[in-house]
Amino acid sequence: MTRKHLLFILALLCSQVSFAQFIGFETEIPKEFTTADKGKITLSTQYYKEGKQSLKWDFRSGSKLNVSLEQPLILDERMENSYGITLWIYNEAPQQDSIRFEFLSPQGDVSYWFSFQLASAGWRACWIGFQHMKGDKQNKEIASYRLIAPERKGRIFLDRLTFPVKKMNDRTTPDLQMPYNNSLSYRDLWHWCRVWQWEQYKYDIPLPSTLNQAEKNELRTVEQRLTTATALDIQKAPKEAVSKAYNVFQKANIQRSGTGFTGAPILTPDELDRSKGEISWNDLETMLSGFAYDAYYNHSSTALKNYFTVWDFAIDQGFAYGSGMGTNHHYGYQVRKIYTTAWLMRDAIWKAPNRDNILSALIFWSALSETRKPYQYGRDELLDSWHTLLMAKTVSALLLTDERERARALKGLSRWVSTSLHYTPGTIGGIKVDGTTFHHGGFYPAYTTGVLAMVGQFIAFTNQTEYEPTEEARQTLKSAFISMRNYCNKYEWGIGISGRHPFRGSMKEDDIAAFAYLALSGDLSGEKNDFDRYLAADYLRLCPKNTPEACYFKEQGIQPANAPQGFFVYNYGSTGIFRRADWMVTLKGYTTDVWGAEIYTKDNRYGRYQSYGSVQIMGQPSRLASGYDENGWDWNRLPGTTTIHLPFELLDSPLPGTTMARSKENFSGSSSLEGKNGMFAMKLMERELKNFTPDFVARKSVFCFGNRMICLGTGINNSNFSYPTETTLFQSVFRKDSTSIFIDGKKQNEMFHQELNDGKLHWIQDGYGNHYLVKGNNITVQIAQQNSRHEKTRTKTYGTFSSAWINHGKAPRDAEYEYMVLIQPNSDELDLARHKQTYQIVQKDHIAHVVFDEATGITAYAIFEDYTPLTDELLLQVPAETIVMQRKVDKKQILVSICDPNLHITEKSFTTKEASQPIEKKLLLKGKWEMDNPCEKVSLSSNGENTQLTVICQHGQPVEFTLKTIH
Repeated sequence: MTRKHLLFILALLCSQVSFAQFIGFETEIPKEFTTADKGKITLSTQYYKEGKQSLKWDFRSGSKLNVSLEQPLILDERMENSYGITLWIYNEAPQQDSIRFEFLSPQGDVSYWFSFQLASAGWRACWIGFQHMKGDKQNKEIASYRLIAPERKGRIFLDRLTFPVKKMNDRTTPDLQMPYNNSLSYRDLWHWCRVWQWEQYKYDIPLPSTLNQAEKNELRTVEQRLTTATALDIQKAPKEAVSKAYNVFQKANIQRSGTGFTGAPILTPDELDRSKGEISWNDLETMLSGFAYDAYYNHSSTALKNYFTVWDFAIDQGFAYGSGMGTNHHYGYQVRKIYTTAWLMRDAIWKAPNRDNILSALIFWSALSETRKPYQYGRDELLDSWHTLLMAKTVSALLLTDERERARALKGLSRWVSTSLHYTPGTIGGIKVDGTTFHHGGFYPAYTTGVLAMVGQFIAFTNQTEYEPTEEARQTLKSAFISMRNYCNKYEWGIGISGRHPFRGSMKEDDIAAFAYLALSGDLSGEKNDFDRYLAADYLRLCPKNTPEACYFKEQGIQPANAPQGFFVYNYGSTGIFRRADWMVTLKGYTTDVWGAEIYTKDNRYGRYQSYGSVQIMGQPSRLASGYDENGWDWNRLPGTTTIHLPFELLDSPLPGTTMARSKENFSGSSSLEGKNGMFAMKLMERELKNFTPDFVARKSVFCFGNRMICLGTGINNSNFSYPTETTLFQSVFRKDSTSIFIDGKKQNEMFHQELNDGKLHWIQDGYGNHYLVKGNNITVQIAQQNSRHEKTRTKTYGTFSSAWINHGKAPRDAEYEYMVLIQPNSDELDLARHKQTYQIVQKDHIAHVVFDEATGITAYAIFEDYTPLTDELLLQVPAETIVMQRKVDKKQILVSICDPNLHITEKSFTTKEASQPIEKKLLLKGKWEMDNPCEKVSLSSNGENTQLTVICQHGQPVEFTLKTIH
C-alpha cells in the first residue's frame, strides 16, 4: 500500500466520524435539517430536554423531516454493532401511531429503519443502535436519514440529538416506544432493562371476586406493619430532607407550559450534565420524599402542592409508565424513598387528579409486573432486585386502589419472593448452597448487607399471614444469615472477601434486626418451638439495644449466643473461615470460577492480591481495631499472600474498565473435619494482563488446628527480575506502647528494620497477640512509616505499620516457606509451642503438603498432583486436586473428610447458570474398611487386600464419614 493510499483511507475514516455531534437546537436549525410535503420546522421554547429550546416539527400526513450528512457513513461490522442514534421526542397527546425513521444510502436505498410509537404524552427517549434496527441491512452506506410522519396532522418536538453515536450504551432499554430495542434485555444479567418485557406478563393468579373478612384482615395487617416500618425511624419531618427538597425544587424551576412543563431536564446518569443544571432520579427522590415528609408530618399545603407538581413534571419528563429513559440501569438505588414516602402519601395520591398516571409510574418502575409469574429460574442479579426494589414492589402492590387487586398482587409478590429464595446455580446472583451470596458473579458480602435486611423486613410485614414466604424459602434465607454471622467478626468481614470495597463494609442495624424477624417467623431449626431460638440468640449477640424483639427473647429465656466457633467452608468463594474465642481468620484464594478481586477504574485500584492465599486475622470486632487501616497500607502485603512487590503505579488497575481476573487453575479452597478444624490449599497462578507476570505460580496451604495455623508454600516461581517476590506474615497498624512487637522476647517500640538470616527458629509477636514461629531465612521485620495510595483517588496516604515478610528474591526458582502462627495464645500454650514441636511436616513438595497435628491427632493433606505415599498408614493413592483430613477415633475407627473445592462448572463466562457438577473421587485405602454408617455419597469396594473408596463431591463441600476396620 502506498503512502498516498494510506493517507486517503485515513482521511476517509476521519471524515466518516467528523460529523458526529450533539444537537441541542439552542441557536439555530442546522442547515442539514429540511422538510417537505408541507411540513414545517421551527425552534420552540415551549418544551425542551436540553438548554432552553427544542426543534418543533409540524407535520401533515406523509410529511418528511430530512437530515443530510456532510459525509456518507459507511458501516463496517464493528460500527454496525456499536453505532446508533439518540434523541428525545416530546409528544403532546397519546396516539395510536408512530414516527418512522429511515436511513438512506446515496442511491436512496433504505437498509435500516425503525418506528417510534407515539403512545405516550411527554418526553420519551429514542435510543437505538443499528444492530437493533429493522431493514435488510444490505447497503452499508448512509448519506442521510429522515423522519416520516404518521397519516394525520400533528406535531412533535425533538431535542438532545446525537448521530452517529459511536458507542451505544450496552444497556439501552426497550420500552413502550420501541419494544423490540436491545436484545440484551432478554439476557438474564440485564435485569434493570427487562421492565417492559415483564410488563407483558399476565397474572396466572385469578382476581378474586370478593375478599372475605379474614382475607381483608390479613391485608390490613400487612398494610399496618408497612405503615409502622415506614414511619418507624421518622417520627417527624427531617429538617434537612425537607430543606433539600425546597432547594432542588427552586433550582429545577418547574413551570407549566402547553400541555406539559419546562424546567431542569430529568435524565439518567449516563447522559446527565449537572453543569447545565440537569437533574436525575436521585433529585426526584430528594424532592418527592422531602415534600412528602413536610406534607405528611407538618401538614404543609405548599409541600402537598409541590409534591404533585413534581410528580406531574416527572411523568412529563419520562419517569413514567412504559418509559425506559434511554437506559434505566441501577435506578433502584436512587428511587427507594420515592416509594416509602408514597406510602405515607397514599391517601392524597388516591385522591389526586393524576392518580392513575402516578400509580402506573410507581408500579412500572418497581418492576412489580415481574411477580405476575413465579421467579424465573436462572434469572441473574437477585441481590440488586431484593435490595433496591423489594420495598418498591411491596408498596406498589398495596397502592392499588382495588383491594382485590392488592391481595392478588401481594400473593404474586410473596410467591416471587419464595421462588427466588431458592439456591441459585453456577455463578449467577442469589444464595448458594453453602450460604454465600453472589453478586457480579462472585461471593460479595458488601451487597449482602441490606439485602438480608430487606428480605427480612418483607418477612416481618407478612409474618403469620398467607403472604409469608414459604418455610423452604426461609430456610434458604437462614443459611445466608448464618453464613454472614460466620464470616463477620463481629459485624465486619475480611479484606479478601470485600470485593471492590477493601476497607469498608459491615452488617448494619437493619441486617441485625432481620435476624429477629426471621427468628419470629417460625422455628427453622426443626425443634418445633414458637420461634427459632438459635437465630434469636444470634440476634441478642449482635444487637446492643433493648428493642422490643430483644425484650421478648430475653423474657423467653434466650441468652446471647457466643461468637461462632470452628472452621467454615465457603468454596463458592474459595474461602475458609477459621474461628475460636472472639477472633476470626479469613483464608482466600481464586479459581477459574471465582475472581480474585473486583477492581474498577475508581475502586480498589491496588487490590490485585486480595486472593493470593490471604490469611487475615481479625482479633477484634473491627478491621481498624485489628490493625488494618487504609492510610499508609502497603497493598502488596495482605497477610498470608505470596506476591511480587510492585510499585503502586504497576499494581494499579491494569485495564481501563473492570478487572475481575480469574485463575487458570481450579484447585483453591478449604475443607474441614467435624466443623472444628480445617485447612486451605491453592494452586496460585497469575493471569496474563498488563503489568502482571503470567508465569508467577506457587502452591500454598494453611492447616488450622485449635488456635494454630501451619502455613506452607512450595514451587514459588516467576521471571520477574525487577521486583522481589514475598510472602507476608503480617502487616498491622503500629501504635506506640499499645502494639509493640517482640522478636524472641525482645520488645520493639520504635522505628526499626531487622533481617533474620541465621537459619534458627525465631518467635515474632505482631503487637496484636499473635505469634509467628519461623526460621530465620530471608525474614524481614520492621516498624516503619509507610507511604501509600488511596484505592479510589490515588492520593497519597501515610501510616506507621509493623510488618514481617519472607523475601524470596527476584525471579525465584522453586522457593518455599514454612511458618506457624499461634493466634492469641495463653501463656501455657505459648510455652508449650516454644519448647515442643506440636506438628510434623509429613510432605511438602510439588505433589502434596501433608501435616500431622499432635494435639488433635489430625492428618491433613493438600494433594496437588496424583499422590502415592510410601509410608502413610491409611492412603495408598489419592487423585490430584483433593483435600483430605482424617483422625483416628479409636483403634478400629477413623473419621475422614474428602473435598474437591473445584465447582466443576465448564462454562467460563462472567456469570453462568450452569450448575456445579458432581464428580467422583477414587482413593485407594490400605487394608480392609467398611462404612460405620451408610452415606449416599460414599461407596467402598474390595481391591485385593485393600479398599477402593469412591466419594461423590459437589459444590466444593467436604464429604465426612467414619470408616471401621474389617478383621
